[in-house]
Amino acid sequence: MAAPRRGDAPAPTAAAPSAPTDDTPSLRGLNPAQRAAAATLEGPVLAIAGAGTGKTRTLVHRLARLVEAGVPPESILLLTFTRRAAEEMIGRAMQMIGGAHGRVSGGTFHSFGNLMLRRCGRTVGLDGRFTVLDQADTFEVMSNLRADLGLGERGRGFPRRETIAAILSKAVNHQVSVKEILKREYQHLLGDEQHLATIAERYRAYKAARRLVDFDDLLVLLIRLLRESAEVRRHVHERYRYVMVDEYQDTNALQAEITRLLAGAQRNLMVVGDDAQSIYAFRGACFRNLFDFHREFKDARLVTLEENYRSTQPVLDVANALMQQMSQSFRKRLRTERGGEEMPLLVEATDEQEQATWVAAEIGRLRAAGTPLTDIAVLFRASYHAFPLELELGRLKIPYVKYGGFRFMEAAHIKDVLAPLRVVANPGDDLSLGRALLLCEGIGRAGARRIQAAVAGRTDAVELAAALRGQGGRGKAKERLQPLARLLERLAAVPESPSECIRLAVDYYLPILKERFDDWPKRQRDLEQLAAIGRRYQSLEPLLTDLAIDPPTTATTGETLVVPDGAPAGGRGSK
Repeated sequence: MAAPRRGDAPAPTAAAPSAPTDDTPSLRGLNPAQRAAAATLEGPVLAIAGAGTGKTRTLVHRLARLVEAGVPPESILLLTFTRRAAEEMIGRAMQMIGGAHGRVSGGTFHSFGNLMLRRCGRTVGLDGRFTVLDQADTFEVMSNLRADLGLGERGRGFPRRETIAAILSKAVNHQVSVKEILKREYQHLLGDEQHLATIAERYRAYKAARRLVDFDDLLVLLIRLLRESAEVRRHVHERYRYVMVDEYQDTNALQAEITRLLAGAQRNLMVVGDDAQSIYAFRGACFRNLFDFHREFKDARLVTLEENYRSTQPVLDVANALMQQMSQSFRKRLRTERGGEEMPLLVEATDEQEQATWVAAEIGRLRAAGTPLTDIAVLFRASYHAFPLELELGRLKIPYVKYGGFRFMEAAHIKDVLAPLRVVANPGDDLSLGRALLLCEGIGRAGARRIQAAVAGRTDAVELAAALRGQGGRGKAKERLQPLARLLERLAAVPESPSECIRLAVDYYLPILKERFDDWPKRQRDLEQLAAIGRRYQSLEPLLTDLAIDPPTTATTGETLVVPDGAPAGGRGSK
């Protein structure tokens, strides 16, 4: 992406774009709606692209049409959510018409902000030699600021550095106060509002004193630059006469403001998006930006892409029925010329277990009928909804790959709760005992290893609990092991009631959960899911065995390779 330098000459002024003909290469193969969007070059354009309607294809053809019509490539700016997407679209467009695509500017909002601030940052008090903090850098700064305020002391219970960074970033991207973010998403941290506000202020001062900016600053300072400098604003408007923005429903307040500031007097601005496909609200995205655009640019040409190239009409009929229930939307009706009359099937299950049992059985039926497992997918709204199905697939020995989140049994809080249950089921499980010991206050790895060696050889949970009571030294050191010993004794008394075992373990673990993880309310819901699973078992051992089932690690003929997900979790410690 090219950004203006001081003294750069404005981009060449081109004559009005030429009118397309029936044989215009850039418009070949487009349906009427796609053609209308790609051929409209002047003034604001809002393209509402339904799912599977060729949105990327339309952008590519419009980009090609601009260059084909005589618009200098360097006058075009394409903003997307990944650099790779921009490069691919520009490359496809220029290949279509044989143009030189190296002069077209394309990239993300952040990369555009970075380059603009390198050139003109002094206008807003930023040295062009600034350093961009990556996420790890930001976490380190937060950790130091937290310590400077004495908020990281043992037992203080203040949010960890990752959580602090997330809260401050959300406040910036939503353009609201820290208090508002706490009220929306972190109500259990409202008591820390003032300290968080202090950290936010010190963070700003820290960066300013050291020529540092983070990802959010790239957007905030770009807005300041475009608002406060008439010279820079004029230069940008002369340079980028045609601006296109992809996935506009996933822009946040800052990105929407940047889009408006880039429009200029010529207002040759095209945004593409779909109000029915916005899924990034947790990152600050606001699908209402589409409606705000339509209100601000009242003369914008509205083009709706409705011809779907992915699905059959029965599937689209279901999607259309759902979209009709949206309280705020651009009315559209998806249609297709693809064949297929098989109707979608709605199965109403009484609970998550019945749902998982039905889905696993249906996968087994399709597999037996010859359908490759690689042709079967199950979608979930949230990762933890997959846990019952994972157990069912493991029980039926059906291999699978899980994308997103992490496996139920790989989550730290699940492992923590199950550790004492595993010790009760098998006192010789040294690994689980070690994990349980590390949860005890004041016991580190060296201490845990010493205690494990001292109590080794016990074959009964009650005996193990008694041995633990004799460890840990004197006074407070000895008291550290008493809660764990009491828990093991209570668990040993009710091995035929897995739900009661889980309840006891969760009651023991909740104070630890709240201390170790800032996102403990979300993790607590996972523990509730574990309790629901436990209610289906009559004894402890089958529950632990089913939970421990590990899918195959090699592929079988015609089936998918099963690999651990390995995604990081959001709380303290490992996954």
